[in-house]
Amino acid sequence: MEHGYGVAEYAGKAYVGYGNGELRKVDLATGSTAVLASGLGNLRGVAADATGVYVADWNGRVLRVDAASGVAHVIASGLTHLQGMTRHNGVTYTVGVNTLWRIDSSAHVVATGFWLAMDVVIDGGRALVADVSGPIRQVDLATGAVSTLVSGFYEPTHVGVTDNGTVYFMEAASILHRMEPGSTQERTVGQLSGVSATDFSLDRSGRALITDHSGGGNLWQMTVS
Repeated sequence: MEHGYGVAEYAGKAYVGYGNGELRKVDLATGSTAVLASGLGNLRGVAADATGVYVADWNGRVLRVDAASGVAHVIASGLTHLQGMTRHNGVTYTVGVNTLWRIDSSAHVVATGFWLAMDVVIDGGRALVADVSGPIRQVDLATGAVSTLVSGFYEPTHVGVTDNGTVYFMEAASILHRMEPGSTQERTVGQLSGVSATDFSLDRSGRALITDHSGGGNLWQMTVS
């Protein structure tokens, strides 16, 4: 079974994007799955809120999909190869090769200088970006200034923040790290046995959804705090 590359949750439903262009909706209470939309491109990042489901296409497009009808509209195109994405205060942020983008009425470059940015989360006035070359970067959203929060890891791929400011990030698709609020020191939480995460989507309450490459398309839930 094909594995999903991106996952997001809203109102009890998980939305999973696939490289074959399908966006599937999963009822988290029952596990039932349905194809919401297809033909959307080589999907990577997924985000969802009350306005719809947002997907990032590796080939540089961002689409908004109606969560009820599955009707899709392109809201940005011609961007760099895209990976992760998030929604914050009605604005879409997405990352990929070298660039962090902000998409509201149009697409804007927030920052550059990454190698291959895999994931992004917004935490107050900063964006945290997992760069597969080794560091977790932080970006000042007001100025675009990029600095290194922590570095020296093998392929960090996903990052999330809980309500109390604790940062979690995934290394090598299975090793979970934690940083306490305001700290630049990390500690290893543990390794997800038998899991090769293609996405680790953490909400502010500390609940994560994980799409799994090694598990034949499994979708996992876990609580980190």
